[in-house]
Amino acid sequence: MNHIEKIKDKWLRGELCVGSAVALTDAAVSELFGEAGYDFVWIDCEHSAMSHADALNHVRAARGAGAAAFIRVPSNDPVVMKPYLELHPAGIIVPRITSVKDAELAVASFQYPPQGNRGFGPARGVKFGAISPPNYLADINQQIMLILQIEHIDAVKQIDDILDVPGVDSIVTGPGDLSGSMGLSGQSGHPDVVAAVETVYKAAVRKGIPAGHSTGYDPQGIKRCLALGLSWIAVDGDWITLFRHSARVAEEIRQICVTENQ
Repeated sequence: MNHIEKIKDKWLRGELCVGSAVALTDAAVSELFGEAGYDFVWIDCEHSAMSHADALNHVRAARGAGAAAFIRVPSNDPVVMKPYLELHPAGIIVPRITSVKDAELAVASFQYPPQGNRGFGPARGVKFGAISPPNYLADINQQIMLILQIEHIDAVKQIDDILDVPGVDSIVTGPGDLSGSMGLSGQSGHPDVVAAVETVYKAAVRKGIPAGHSTGYDPQGIKRCLALGLSWIAVDGDWITLFRHSARVAEEIRQICVTENQ
């Protein structure tokens, strides 16, 4: 019901999955991205005004348009994470992972006992009663991915140990916060930050864990992602895409008016 099988099938074939970030509250954005051909949408509940109800509508819209939904939760907190898990997205992105302890907390919050401590109360996950609890529990860990976001240099230094924590399904970096932890705020393109990011991805690929990257659209940058062996990329985002296209169109029209009036 959440199209996770489409993501995993592409990975098995060695194909790159492509998505985009969603921060605007209107669920039509996720529907549009799905219809445009994106494999997934990154629903950002950390840095947006999106409510839990808005996130649910985005999950529904993505599902209807054939795209998987990844939700970045506001924090690595079991109480905060639980209601987003109940939306039954294809993936949960946990931000601001800084240590092995953080990774273990995320896994424990993500999984039901005895492996974790997630409270039991699914609705969408059991298709509102169509699936029995035992059948639901039998493969729930295959139905939703836990994606850890590495956003601190301390985590980069511990990346092998973090990736060895059982239950980590995928990894992604956060160059913005990572650069800040390195004393290079706002310099995600700095060689030291780029090297730290690549350290994370090389470790993940070496251990056979799918790695993803959030980036602006840049053909050469995409080629570098492919060279690193990444499994997925989230390119740009709704407000970035809307602003850039709108600004370009407005400027081009003004240039046409100037030319026609000469």
